[in-house]
Amino acid sequence: MSHEEIALALGISRNTLTKHFDAELSSGACAKRMETLNAMFAAAKKGNVTAQKAYIATVPKISAPAPEQTKPAKTGKKEQAQADATTAQVGSDWESLLPGSALRQ
Repeated sequence: MSHEEIALALGISRNTLTKHFDAELSSGACAKRMETLNAMFAAAKKGNVTAQKAYIATVPKISAPAPEQTKPAKTGKKEQAQADATTAQVGSDWESLLPGSALRQ
């Protein structure tokens, strides 16, 4: 039944019906759809070709999940400042004076 028909049968307006019974209307429709799909699946398993075609048309197609894209790990402000500080002398007058710079030459 449509929501209008249900409201008419109960003697209330459609707005009143949806205001007070929205959850029931939604879950009831889902429950009936599930019952129908289960019955269609059972008939399809028994060899009913029409039910098989209808079930396949109704059920969403399954596809392989998209490969995960790995993003480079973001460094925080402190980590970035520490990394910058370890090479701060490079290209300056201090490069030859600070320890570790002889290793890079």
